[in-house]
Amino acid sequence: MSYVIANQLTRHYDLSDPWIIRQINRRPKNILTAVNHVSFSIEKGEAYALVGESGSGKSTIAKMVSGLLKPSAGSIHIDGHDLNGPILDGKATHSMRQRIQMVFQSPYASLNPRWKIGNIILEPIKSFRLIADEKQQHKRVAELLDQVGLSERDVSKYPHEFSGGQRQRISIARALASQPEIIICDEPTSALDVSVQAQVLNLLKDLQKEFSLTYLFISHDLAVISTMANKIGVLKDGKLVEEADSAELFANPKHEYTKMLLSAAPNIGVYVHSERKS
Repeated sequence: MSYVIANQLTRHYDLSDPWIIRQINRRPKNILTAVNHVSFSIEKGEAYALVGESGSGKSTIAKMVSGLLKPSAGSIHIDGHDLNGPILDGKATHSMRQRIQMVFQSPYASLNPRWKIGNIILEPIKSFRLIADEKQQHKRVAELLDQVGLSERDVSKYPHEFSGGQRQRISIARALASQPEIIICDEPTSALDVSVQAQVLNLLKDLQKEFSLTYLFISHDLAVISTMANKIGVLKDGKLVEEADSAELFANPKHEYTKMLLSAAPNIGVYVHSERKS
């Protein structure tokens, strides 16, 4: 059985005017279907990517899989548990949230500018009550910083003191702090230049091997995830129009939309190597 199963995921947004305005102007409801019956599965330890242009529904799916947004229809099962099912009690839901973390597009916007880096990384450790001893908490923060190529000396600094690539490393360290099994990467390198993109992607690959992580990548750029994903799903207007193993999709794309995305994708494969540090 697959580790993550999304079955017929659908998400509607009601963009209608207020009821009285619709009555006066005799307008029907305006319902936007952002995601339309999308199904896919991810094996444990696999990296799966959803690719599409802005408005294709990929970020909405990321929010549903993370539990930040409930689907209008369909289901999401994580390791056999329905993420939105009535069976999960408060404790089980809390545990499930610990197992799923996100790395967002803008590292600066996702980090509290008023908090020092040490406190930012420590927050999920305290929230999920993973380590009670204060000395061990700080030791864990130092380990996480080292794992993403930063230094223990950085704990007393603020987000604005780092480069964009370093801030994304901090975001990754914070995601790792809860000891997750699944990390959802929502356009994690789109705000970075190409050379830094490769460094961050290499870091994510190294961490996946080290901790047997399962990834869901969200991207508009096929080149960015060309060396990351085992399988790729292509989204257009909220629908999954093509899905294939990464090598097969790049070698033999079937859908015209996939071919268009491939033709627009720059080749960053030459930048990808096994180095961690920037």
